[in-house]
Amino acid sequence: MKPMRRDPPRRVTPELLAFHVKQAHALRAEAYRDMMRALWDWLMKALRGQ
Repeated sequence: MKPMRRDPPRRVTPELLAFHVKQAHALRAEAYRDMMRALWDWLMKALRGQ
C-alpha cells in the first residue's frame, strides 16, 4: 500500500496565474522606472561636473 500524501495537491487556477502575471508586470515596470531614473540622475550629475 502506498503512503498517502499529507498535503492536498495544490492547483494553479487561471485567476491565481493572472494575479501573478499582473503583479510581475507591475514590478517589472517599477524596476524599469527606477533604472531609468537612476540613469538620468547619473547623467545629469556627470553633465554638471560634480
